[in-house]
Amino acid sequence: MKSIDETVFINDALTFAKSGQLYRLIDPAHTPGRRLSGQALKRAELVRNPFFAETPSQKLYLQSLDSESIEEMKRELLRERNARASSLLGPVPFCGWLMSRYSCRTLATYLSKQLSQKSRRGNRALLRFYDPRVLQQLTRILEPWQLSALLGPVDRWVYLDKENRIREIAPHRSGQRHLGSLHLTAEQWQAIHRIGQINRCFERYRALPKEDQQTPATDGLIDNLLVAAYANGLTERVDMTAFVLHGLMSHVDFHRHPLMQNLLRQVGSSSYIGLTNRLTDKEWEVISTVEEIS
Repeated sequence: MKSIDETVFINDALTFAKSGQLYRLIDPAHTPGRRLSGQALKRAELVRNPFFAETPSQKLYLQSLDSESIEEMKRELLRERNARASSLLGPVPFCGWLMSRYSCRTLATYLSKQLSQKSRRGNRALLRFYDPRVLQQLTRILEPWQLSALLGPVDRWVYLDKENRIREIAPHRSGQRHLGSLHLTAEQWQAIHRIGQINRCFERYRALPKEDQQTPATDGLIDNLLVAAYANGLTERVDMTAFVLHGLMSHVDFHRHPLMQNLLRQVGSSSYIGLTNRLTDKEWEVISTVEEIS
């Protein structure tokens, strides 16, 4: 995954569009304004979700883009950026631009199959990889060959990240394309299940005053803090969110400080939020000091 320049994207996208290899992927399930009807629906290729009984207009769909000018692609990019909601927790209908030498129908069929993955318990589970908030994090969770297999016929997947920047995934390293099942491990499924909580924590963090945002919040950093929260006995969503915010606002290893270790041993008899509310400003200052962490 990498960030790409707007001009580079527009020129590349135009080249793919002129050769019939550029597609737009939309999830209209919770955004009626992005649903198709009539001839537009007939021209699109539907990505069928095996877990939900959706009407045709509610299904994920792929549209072939045939932009003929740079100005058309600029308008396309501007429309999607302007339509993107500021919240990370609401529906995100625009999934990205897909570049592929394969047909729209081949893409739709393959993506539909990859929605269903075998869980660690052996049953089938939905993998919402089409959601850019999920896809962005799968690049750090999956092995390179798994990412290649997940996207299969897709040569490049371009999307707007949580900051509305243009990001690109080119999943096939050295031109080697994998196909089929991902064979996700138990640890990978656990990481996937934490994605929603990561986004909730990120949303809370960026709502704080700028002076309180001491640490650049990355998905990996928040995930590490969530793992630490669980390891220290926290299970409630509100407590885990508070733990992550404390780590971002003070120091990533704050929970290792003796004061925090003593407090965390009491989790169970009291909530984490209730326990940390008893800490004084002086104690927080000590906890936040790197040199004090053992």
